[in-house]
Amino acid sequence: MLLLAFGLRLVNLGGRTLWYDEAFAVLFAEKGPVAMLYGTLTPVPGGAADIHPLLYYVILGGWMGVVGQSPEMVRLLSVFAGLLTVAVVYRLAADLFGLRTGLVAALIAALAPFHVQYSQEARMYALQALLLLLATWAYLRAWRERGRGWWIAFGVLAALAMYTQQLAAFYLAALGLTPVLARRKDRLWPTLAAAGLAVLLYLPWATHLPGQVGKLQAYYWIPRPSIVRPLLTLRSFTTVALDYPSAWNLPAFFAAVVLAVMLAVQAAIRRRWMRSSERRALVWLLWLAFGSLVFMWIASQVLTPVYLDRALLAQGVIFYAALAWLFTRGGLPRPILAVLVLLWGMVGVAGLIFHFTWRTFPNSPFDEAAAWLEEHAAPGDAIVHSNKLTALPTIYYARALPQRYIGDRPGSPEDTLALPTQEALGLIADGCAAQAAGGAARVWFVIFAQEEAQYLGLPGVQEHPHLGWLRAHYHEGEAVAFEDLLIVPFDQPDALARSVPACEESAP
Repeated sequence: MLLLAFGLRLVNLGGRTLWYDEAFAVLFAEKGPVAMLYGTLTPVPGGAADIHPLLYYVILGGWMGVVGQSPEMVRLLSVFAGLLTVAVVYRLAADLFGLRTGLVAALIAALAPFHVQYSQEARMYALQALLLLLATWAYLRAWRERGRGWWIAFGVLAALAMYTQQLAAFYLAALGLTPVLARRKDRLWPTLAAAGLAVLLYLPWATHLPGQVGKLQAYYWIPRPSIVRPLLTLRSFTTVALDYPSAWNLPAFFAAVVLAVMLAVQAAIRRRWMRSSERRALVWLLWLAFGSLVFMWIASQVLTPVYLDRALLAQGVIFYAALAWLFTRGGLPRPILAVLVLLWGMVGVAGLIFHFTWRTFPNSPFDEAAAWLEEHAAPGDAIVHSNKLTALPTIYYARALPQRYIGDRPGSPEDTLALPTQEALGLIADGCAAQAAGGAARVWFVIFAQEEAQYLGLPGVQEHPHLGWLRAHYHEGEAVAFEDLLIVPFDQPDALARSVPACEESAP
């Protein structure tokens, strides 16, 4: 199972380009802890400069110091975290339901496109899922054996999960409510003591939490989730979290709903024949998978939007353990079981194919664009990115190439890269195209193909602000396309462009 999981997570590991979040992780982690603390906790209007704790970045920085910064190597850290998660879900499901169910849970997690996707991403989500699964297993052992060491392990792992990604709090809240739901007062006090240890360990960072929450509330891009969003998350659990073709949405959604409904139906039907321990174990898994998901959805409605499918990776793995129960102990007739396995297999294979071959936003071919710019850009040319989303990945792939990018409108939902973070990175944004062009005789403007259409779709917007200025003061050449990533040449500047005017553009 582990060899299968490892091999699958190595497929095209460096072939898909690093996207903005991954490039940010690499460029940020290489700066070291002091710079990262400055780029995260420095106050800015509305809150702190950034919202993420630093455990993953610190580990990534140490990892890169040993293995280097190639796409394969920076992603390999998440590959190993994902591989260990497969082992932990095997142990957890085997402890709850027996060896056979544990093996099937490991197989599902090994093959699941959603877990493969984030086990191949240079971000903190695979590590977060591993720590939460380890905390769950430690909690189960503490519950059964009452060993002080297991309670301490649970508290330490919970704190580490919070230092990795603070949305782990929703999963940990569901886990911590287990004694209340089970009506076991004898387990409530040890749970509270272990939670107290976790809070104590997390306290040095928790003092900065109000500023980071303020950043989320002041400006951040996450939308408020709709009532159907949890169902779409269930689809992600079954397939992959990508905007794949609309024709595939219906069968993927259908498969996810059928699997979830059959799991609920069989759990209800088998309730009378299950041992109490098995029944409690299954209810516990369903509570961890979906109770914490509901917590995140409610918080996104009443507080501030924080609902992210990728932050629910641990919940997805718990769902796989519950599916393993359905396939091994759910009492399904063999023909129905075969149909469900075939359905899961079909959408799983399709999800893996989409993931491994994805070459548009957000994983556009930045490496090819960077190589093309290195070949065609001459000294004195200005390479200008429309925004940070194209800039950081291209900078990662072409470190020696001078590149500039235009900052987001201050206070907008997309304005997530604060000035202290830019200073930590050593990549300060320009205020407009005029400033970024700097009077250069030729400008290579990098932009996503869909961006101009998105601007023109806004009320009262007649032209893309940066393209509009460049077109007014330069001659526009023929764009070079790398899937949905465009490099647009501009030359023959007029007198105003050569004079490096002040920023007068206004972006909506």
